[in-house]
Amino acid sequence: MSKILIIGNGFDLFHHLPTKYQHFMSVMKTIEDNKFNKEVSFDELFALKFKEDTKNDYQSIVDNYKVENILFSNEKLDRIKEMLRDNLWYKYFSTILEIETWIDFEVEVENVLKQLSILLKSETTQSKKVNYFRDISINYSDFNLFGIIEHKLEDKEVFSVTEKYLDKRKREIKSKDILSDLSNSFEEFISIFNRYLVDIVSVFYLEKKQHIFIPFELVNEIYTFNYTPSLERFYNIDKLKVVYLHGEINEENSLQNIVLGIDEMPKNNNFSKMPDFTKYYQKIIKKSNKNFIEVPKAVGSHFNETIFYIIGHSLDESDKEYIIALFKFLEFDHDKYSKICIFYYNKIDKENKLKNILSIIEIDKKFVVEMNRTDRLYFVKLNTENMKNQFSRETYKYEPYIGVF
Repeated sequence: MSKILIIGNGFDLFHHLPTKYQHFMSVMKTIEDNKFNKEVSFDELFALKFKEDTKNDYQSIVDNYKVENILFSNEKLDRIKEMLRDNLWYKYFSTILEIETWIDFEVEVENVLKQLSILLKSETTQSKKVNYFRDISINYSDFNLFGIIEHKLEDKEVFSVTEKYLDKRKREIKSKDILSDLSNSFEEFISIFNRYLVDIVSVFYLEKKQHIFIPFELVNEIYTFNYTPSLERFYNIDKLKVVYLHGEINEENSLQNIVLGIDEMPKNNNFSKMPDFTKYYQKIIKKSNKNFIEVPKAVGSHFNETIFYIIGHSLDESDKEYIIALFKFLEFDHDKYSKICIFYYNKIDKENKLKNILSIIEIDKKFVVEMNRTDRLYFVKLNTENMKNQFSRETYKYEPYIGVF
């Protein structure tokens, strides 16, 4: 028998931790706009931009944590402020108001790289001679922010590539230099996020008003897409039992191995040797390329009953390789004992998760329907009682038949 837990950022949000993209950016703007000369109270950091942007989430934190006890180190906040000062990606994202989730963030990173691809492909013999570009289908203000282009005429549709990124001898754009600077700045942005999770979010662990009991010790394996040690800190789960699929935070920035990026680089020859923004590259280079569930090699295998519990994961396209593996496991289970249990917050969340699954398992949607019809794919409302019931349930153990002679 086997119970396997898979968690995403919604698990931290269930515990009212401020780990949304919008939370992070709101607090960063407060740090950027203020100078702190002494330890900083919860309201000094969270009752300004954060409360304005996410009033309900602010109240949830107040209701669930002893915020009156929380103090943040002004020295650590100043360190973050210094890191923000010259970070190109932070400057860019602080101007984009439409982004609400980390998935939106990934889409926007990809959008910038796609626009850069368009810019690089727009070079012509004439543009190389005069460094003069016009009517290119990119957002010029974006590349102004990154310091890649500049306007030399009043006509905002006309621009030149900055001297820094122009090879004066060849009269062409130094694409590798642009990608290198964007990559280094992106890694610095990840370090800023690490500092946010370590210096700000982690402070909340010691101030929970009421710790709830959920029998996570009954789970055999745990895989997390989060970077935070919430299972260890809230439930005393042995760290060795938790597999961090996308890396984890660390007090030392040089030791964090957070994976934050996109699935594929845009199709362009100039990008082929610069995969720095991709998750697959980061997993390898940061030593966070961990094994996921072991899927049988062929249909017809015999299993103990295996239940995959999914909490707080959107089941979005960005992690499709893991989702496909889960359904492959169900497909190859000859005895049909394996199941997927998806916890959801509300009706909209349930519908979105199902839509995401159907878009990923698009080759055989009938298989998804069949799994649901036979209760091998089922949805459960996320609350403490339901989690207790699910993790405590008995599971079937396969006993091979031994004949008597």
